[in-house]
This record gives sequence, C-alpha cells and structure tokens, in this order.
Amino acid sequence: MSEVLTVTNDVQAAPSSTSNKISDVTVRPVVEFIEAINRGDLDAAIAQLAPEHVHHGRVSNYHAEGVRVLFTLLRSVLPDLRLDIREQRVEGNRVVTRIVGTGVHTGSYLGKEPTGRPVAWQSVDIAEIKPGVRENDWRIADRSWDVFSDPSLWQEIGFIPAIMC
Repeated sequence: MSEVLTVTNDVQAAPSSTSNKISDVTVRPVVEFIEAINRGDLDAAIAQLAPEHVHHGRVSNYHAEGVRVLFTLLRSVLPDLRLDIREQRVEGNRVVTRIVGTGVHTGSYLGKEPTGRPVAWQSVDIAEIKPGVRENDWRIADRSWDVFSDPSLWQEIGFIPAIMC
C-alpha cells in the first residue's frame, strides 16, 4: 500500500493520512537532499546518499561523485536552480517524488550561449531508502532520476526545436 504525501512550497512533505514513523524516516533523506541542492550545498546533498549509492540515469549510472558533477553542471547553467517537490508516494522503503525544476538559463552549455530565459521542467525521482549505521540514519541507496528527461527543458534553452516537443 502506498501513502500519498502532500507538499508545501518549502519542500516539506507531510502525510495526508495519519503519519507513521516509517514514512517520516523514509522520506527524510529525499527531502533533505533536495533542500541541500536548493541551498547549493552539494556536500550536504551527497551526505544523504549511502556509500554504495547508485544513481540510474538515461545515459549512464554513477555514484555519489557523479551526482556532484551533475548538480555542479546544472548550477553552472542555471545558477538559481530550484527543485520543488510536488508529490511523494511511499511504498515500503521506496519513495517516488514528482519534482518541478526551475531556473534562469544564464550559463552556457555544450557551447550554446545562455538565453537568459526562465526554464521549468518536470521529472520523477524513484529512491530506495536503506538504514545507515546509526539508528534513524537512513540514506538514499539507489535512485532512478533523469533530471534531463523532459524535452521542454531542452526546447526552452534552444537545443531542440519546439516542433519536436
């Protein structure tokens, strides 16, 4: 059985039904990861990942340092990057999160000059949460999240024509 969580704009998730300790503990590393990304604190974001963490993307799979490279790249293209949780579902130790990313395209990417336009895109993060070494120290162990999967992002920054989206 899954539990749907409602979300406020400040990235805090609250269960829509009676809260239980497992859901709170399970969701916490995902929420803290996103809050850290929004603050630009990559060390705090990476701290939410288990040592054996694997991030599964469309192009490749990578570990924690690859996550650091990915978000460093995103911040160079979108310095005001913001990720907002719109919905979360908890199923056992799996957290499914619908995220909307926003920012202004002020950095170049793959030789493409910045457009100066605001961009927004949507993605889905599926994270498997596992307990850490200490009590209540749960971490993201496995994640499938392709932050670049929404073609509207590529269209908005001028990489693909609007007719292709």
